Amino acid sequence: MSVLFAALSGAIAALPVEPPQEAFAVIVASNESLDDTLPDLSYADDDGARYHELLSLFATHVEVMSVLDSSTQRLHPRTAAVARVPTKRAVLDALGRTFERITEANRRGVRTAFYFVYVGHGSIDADGEGTMHLFDDRFSRSDLFQEVIARSPATVNHVVIDACNAYLLVAKRGASDDAAVSRAVERFLDREDLSRYPNTGVLLSTSKATEVHEWGRFSAGIFSHEIRSALAGGADVDEDGKVTYEEVRAFLSAANGRIADPAVRLEPFVAPPRVRIAEPLFDRSRVSAAPAVFVPRTMAGRYFLEDARGVRFADFHMGADDAVTMTLVPQPVYFLKSEQSERMIPLDAVAMVDASTLEQRPLDFVGRGAEELSFRRDLFGIPFGRAFFEGFRANPPPQPATLAAVAEPPFFTTSRVVALGLVGGAVAAGITGAIFGAKSSDAAEDFRTFVGSADEAAALAASSRRDARAANALYAIGGGLVVSAVVTYLLSFP
Repeated sequence: MSVLFAALSGAIAALPVEPPQEAFAVIVASNESLDDTLPDLSYADDDGARYHELLSLFATHVEVMSVLDSSTQRLHPRTAAVARVPTKRAVLDALGRTFERITEANRRGVRTAFYFVYVGHGSIDADGEGTMHLFDDRFSRSDLFQEVIARSPATVNHVVIDACNAYLLVAKRGASDDAAVSRAVERFLDREDLSRYPNTGVLLSTSKATEVHEWGRFSAGIFSHEIRSALAGGADVDEDGKVTYEEVRAFLSAANGRIADPAVRLEPFVAPPRVRIAEPLFDRSRVSAAPAVFVPRTMAGRYFLEDARGVRFADFHMGADDAVTMTLVPQPVYFLKSEQSERMIPLDAVAMVDASTLEQRPLDFVGRGAEELSFRRDLFGIPFGRAFFEGFRANPPPQPATLAAVAEPPFFTTSRVVALGLVGGAVAAGITGAIFGAKSSDAAEDFRTFVGSADEAAALAASSRRDARAANALYAIGGGLVVSAVVTYLLSFP
């Protein structure tokens, strides 16, 4: 018996033990648009508050940059009490404070995880660079790499961006092998290449269609709602309490798989930290004082969770052979709903509730409009579980490979506008040179037929030569401007 006990003790001691870890987060959620062609958003502030509640379940320190509207403040008073206006200065200050805390935790020998979450408008600037809209300024791809990813002292970084054209914020545009590109530019681009930061994982929405960014039934961005649904447990296909990037990617694929219209279908980009591809985005074992609901295999189907405030917490669609455990933000009561029924989940005194033990009662609601019908019918329309996950793992769909497939930069980039300006200058120089050339020719003709004093003839000849020199100089300037315009235009292509 002692031998067996010793062997068992040795086996237990050999099991890998997760080191202590502390998580930190900066959440930026802005409804404002800095582009006249894009209307302000309605629910980015709601998403910011919900990310704050979810990440606060396990994060040591969370900073929130958002202007919450009055209804969101009433629903999320804790977030409203700590939220700051998402100006660029405020975001940079929040990052600085957070990185100081992470550095201090590193000194204590703690493994650290940093979450940077952005929800809001994204656009492409004149040079084809992706930018995020803040309250007063833009936060560019360069800002993301230099101020967030490169500066972060955390063991691992998780970057979540819910914005149109978000892929342009982490993918290098126009990486070129052209020998004409200067070494300085190459080094700058290299510093901004995500592959240089193997401790950083990203979750991005690559949709360009602003009309699918938000949905009123969720009162949230669709991508952000899907991410939170996955992290809370909807994507935990192996039921180990840890949600990995691979599980999240498969979950998102199932959630959007039935949306046939490419104009409203999200195409997420998911890349785990290369240093540890199994890095969990969410680990229930690190959560304290949070209730949970267990939905057994016998209840396979499509459900969503709504809390006592009427906030839609998460959606999921269980396969016939799978169970789900959802970690919940503490609230007095939740409702587990399907299209036909609901179960009330009291959570004031119970840490884990088995949904199958709860009373089921009928539920009826009616949606409106074609988009409403399509989303209700097709979002989360594919059951997610082990069977789907294994099939997805065996044959995953391709990630966006080139930026051209994600978002085309505008034709009139800064370089091309400069090229057009140079062409305009060349035309002006040519016209002015032609005027001086004509004056020189007229003076030369007058000199040949002039009858008068020698001094007057010499002055006429000098005027002809002066105008001729001016014309030649302007022609040379015009030619140089044409050459510069051609070179500038050609270099504007990636």
